[in-house]
Amino acid sequence: MRQVPHPVAIITATDCKNTGPKAFRGMTVSSFNTVTLSPEPVISFNVKRPSETLNALQSSGWFLVHLLAPSAATAKLAREFSRGNANLRISSGEGEFEFSPSPPSSGSTTNESGAPPLPLLRRRRQHSVSETGPVDFPFVFECRLIPQKIEVHDHTIVLGTVVRVLEQPRPERTDTTGDGHHSPEDLCLTYADTRFWRMGEKI
Repeated sequence: MRQVPHPVAIITATDCKNTGPKAFRGMTVSSFNTVTLSPEPVISFNVKRPSETLNALQSSGWFLVHLLAPSAATAKLAREFSRGNANLRISSGEGEFEFSPSPPSSGSTTNESGAPPLPLLRRRRQHSVSETGPVDFPFVFECRLIPQKIEVHDHTIVLGTVVRVLEQPRPERTDTTGDGHHSPEDLCLTYADTRFWRMGEKI
């Protein structure tokens, strides 16, 4: 399975036992997948226990899924989140990225979906890129936890319903191939053979 490319996602959740940034938790997963699109979009991923992020999303019932653009900065961030919350430089105000409470839906002052403020990843202002530069997280899904727990040995399979998509538009790209296909930079970060990868050319 090391030779099989997997999608990379950073899952974030809020620990309801704490307040503010200290309540934010996160982890990297390479098991992210879609389960169904109809009648509701449902996603899944696997978590090895014990996990502070798993505890947080199970207690709050909500979480965010960040899909990453293929870059050195996002690969570094994904590797950091794979080492556990205790090792996150983001929590001590270091590194290029930071947690920001997710915005409420529909422009309201509270989140109409009922979700608590969730930790949305973004670049720190001093490390921000230009408006025409790359987008670090092309898709962020706000998900409501499906309460059924599926435990297999030391792993838990998490299921969630996508409630809304926080999509950061990419800059317009010119189609250089003439066949309507996008470049490898438009595809999300992948993981295989203990490394992070940018997808290559089409076949």
